Parts: sequence; structure tokens; C-alpha cells
Amino acid sequence: MHLLRLPHDRSLAHGIAVRCCVLLLLAVAALAQGCAPRVAPGVPAPAEQADAAWHAYCSWAQTNDADAGPFRVNASLRYKTGEHDGNRVVALLWSNGDVPLRLDIMAGIGATVARIREDDTTFLAYAPNENRAYYHSGDLNQGGRALLSFGVPVPFSVPDLANLLNGRFARVFDDARTDARLVADGGIAYTLPRGRVRGMLELSPEGLPRHWTDTLPDEKQAGWDMRIDYDEAVPPLPRKITITHAKGYSAILLVKERERPQAFTGEQLGLELPEGTEVLPLREGTRR
Repeated sequence: MHLLRLPHDRSLAHGIAVRCCVLLLLAVAALAQGCAPRVAPGVPAPAEQADAAWHAYCSWAQTNDADAGPFRVNASLRYKTGEHDGNRVVALLWSNGDVPLRLDIMAGIGATVARIREDDTTFLAYAPNENRAYYHSGDLNQGGRALLSFGVPVPFSVPDLANLLNGRFARVFDDARTDARLVADGGIAYTLPRGRVRGMLELSPEGLPRHWTDTLPDEKQAGWDMRIDYDEAVPPLPRKITITHAKGYSAILLVKERERPQAFTGEQLGLELPEGTEVLPLREGTRR
């Protein structure tokens, strides 16, 4: 490669009620879109329509955020860092709902390509075939670029990927938005003017995020682009995330299995390096 508690019955009822409210908001947003007059894509969206879709999106994301807890996601990862170097691996991602997160990348049964641990400030990746570990602490990590520098072509950190896969978009994108514009099928695209991840976020008519790009409207695509497909859960969660870059990088994450296990131990969330491992600093772009 060049990751005060309610009793059970009351808690269950509360969760069902919250999810029903989210579904209602998604339905209202879709209805608002359907009743809106047909206009050409790219024109400003009516304020009421733009607010309804954004409110539905925020409620969906906040519900997923409130449901945070131990999880494990098994996904296939196809990625390319150049014109001809396609790779297909298995990605296993787990945490207790927040940092630290662990990500193992495997090329086959028993063949581990990389073991990665990331928290708020530190990125550590061990490559068994090299007997080397790559370490970074600071701005590169906080900017979400350590994983990219390690060789995985995504503009996000491991925690960002976990939040995206679990529908916790509010942890990745800022809640400020401007310049809401209509897109072809009744969706709305919003400009994200601030925060760590800026650009343009497009919502479906139901208020689900389905497209992000770091290129602003009316500008030529020159950077990162992400498209999101959903499963059939209620409410839905991302099933497939496709990330591309104008220079030819790409990554496709396809969720195979989701689990909600018991809380992981500190040892299970740690990353112990074998004796004799060479530890090197991870510098931007050094392993792409």
C-alpha cells in the first residue's frame, strides 16, 4: 500500500419515537420539493424549500449522532492512486463511537496490509510487509490528510470516514450554508463557506446528503468529489461512498456488514508495534 440511562423498554420506545420524527421530517422535505414549481437547475432555491431540506438533513444527522456507540463496519475498498494501480482490499473499522478509531486493511485472509489507529491528534499506521510504522501528530492529522499521505486516496481522516459511514455528517461538515441552488431532480446544493471541510454539499429531495465536492459552484472541477448511495434501512445509512479526484485518485467503500458489539477494551482499540519496528515520521504526500 503506497482505520442517566433509561430502562430498556423506555429507551426502545424513545428511539422509535425519535426515528419516526426523523422519517416524518424527511417526508415533509420530499413533499415540499414535490410541490415546488419546476424551474431550471442552478437557480436559487426558494427559501422555504431550502430550509425544509436542510432541517430534515440536520435532524437525520443528529439522530445518528445521538445513536453513537460501539460499532464495527466491514467494507470492501477499491482504490487507485495512479492511472494503472488499482487495488481491492477489505477494510475493517471499529470504535466505541468516538475516538480512538481502529482501521485494519487486509488483502486477503490473514494478509494484513496495514493496521491504523487515529484519535484527535495522533495518527499511527503499521505496515507489516515493511515492518515499519508511520506516525504523525499535529496539523496534518487534524486536517484529515494523514490517511491520504499514507496512501489511501481520501481527503478525510479515519474518524471522518467512520462518521460518514454512520450518517454522522454533522461531525464532518459545518452547519453554516449559503447560496442554496436547485439541481435537476429537485435536490438542493448548498455552499459550505466555513469549517474544516468546505465546498458544496448536495441533498436529495428527502434531505439526505448524496454529493459533496470541494469545488465551489460555477468553478471547474479540480479537486475532490464524493457521491453517496444508501441502504434500505429505516432511516437509511450510507451503503456506498465513491470518492474521486481530478488527478485520477479514487476510492470506493462498499459496506458489507454492520455490527453493534459490546464496548471494545483499551487493548482492542490500541495498536502495539512489534519489537524491532522502524518508526518513521509521516510527511504529506510521502506514500502516495
